[in-house]
Order: sequence, then structure tokens, then C-alpha cells
Amino acid sequence: MTTSDTVVRNRSNECSGPFLLSKDPPHYITPVELSDIPEVVRVLNINKDVYYGTGSFEYPHFESHARTRIEARIKGNNETGYTTCWAMRTSPEGALVGWIGAHFLPPGTASHPETGKDLKIGVIGYWVSPEHVCRGYGSRSARFIVHEILFKERGCDIVRAVAYRDNIPSRRVLTAAGMRCEVEKIVFSKKLGKEMVDSCYAVHLDDSTLSVLSPN
Repeated sequence: MTTSDTVVRNRSNECSGPFLLSKDPPHYITPVELSDIPEVVRVLNINKDVYYGTGSFEYPHFESHARTRIEARIKGNNETGYTTCWAMRTSPEGALVGWIGAHFLPPGTASHPETGKDLKIGVIGYWVSPEHVCRGYGSRSARFIVHEILFKERGCDIVRAVAYRDNIPSRRVLTAAGMRCEVEKIVFSKKLGKEMVDSCYAVHLDDSTLSVLSPN
């Protein structure tokens, strides 16, 4: 039995959907599946837009890259009982047109400035196919995952994300999700071979944690 035979999504996982975010254009989000591997590979090899705009996706993007990433996500989802990685689609069973994932910072990363209790902090990352940009898929997905999933379902106190300062479309997605830029820092991008400015965004469940800024 191969690894792919054993890594099957548990459809009873919480936060799986399908969720309808828009009727025009049609926009659903459902969990990323092993069956998405060929489309992930095709889309991420159209050009280097996703490669340059994200921290972890490879170019050229091989089947092994997509399989490793999706299998790890499915395994983690099944262990926790919660879906944390979704495909943007034009129908519930349609081809993937984008990707949005969430993870959580370790307990003890930050505490409430008044009560001292540990804060639950989520982090999102996303990309949209170059064939489907400028149609709101990223903004709608980010807004839904932040407010309906991470705040309401997963109990987050803060949700964070990072975009390069000159990546205006990505920053617009974060603004649409209710985030604001808290901190900017200079980083060296090995992919681009130069220094870039990371804009660190966040949205807080309530104003009592506004002083808990993104780490420098």
C-alpha cells in the first residue's frame, strides 16, 4: 500500500465545506485533495508569479512537491479533525483555481496584555492562479477563512499574514480581510536575490490585543 493510498481525507472533518462564497462569479472553497495534484502542478508552472510571491512554493513545481505538501496537510487535518487547507473552485467539485491555508503559532507565542492568558494566533497564506486573478477569489477566501473559520470556529484571538511591500494585489487581499499592516521588516529573498520589505499584517478579534504586534 502506497502513502497516497493511506492519506485519504476524512470528510467528517470540521470546517470542510463546501462553502459558497459568491454566485457571480461562482466561488466555492473545499478541502484540497490528492486529485488536485495535476492542476496544482499545471498552474504553478504557468509562470513564476506564485513562486516569487510566496515563501515556500517551488519552481519548477513537480508532482512530488504537490503530493508531499497535500499529503502532509491531509494527514494533519485528519489528526486534528479540522480542515486547514482549502482549494478555491468555481464549483464544489471543479478544478482548483487557488489555494488558501492556515496554521497556528505555538502556544506561548504571545499573551494577553491584560489577563496574561495565551493568545491563539492563526496565520494564513494563499495564492490564485494567474488565469483567475482580479476576480476577487483571494479577497473573498481570505475574508471568509479569517472571520468565519479562524475567529468563529477555531477561536483565534489574532490572525496574521505577510506580503511583500511591492506585492500590491496581495496586500489588497489582506486589507479586504480586515487586516492592517503592523510592522515592516527588511528580509533577503534568496528567490529574488535581493533585499525585500515584508509587510506584516494582522486583524484582532477585539481591541484589547492591539498592542500585541507582529514580531519584528
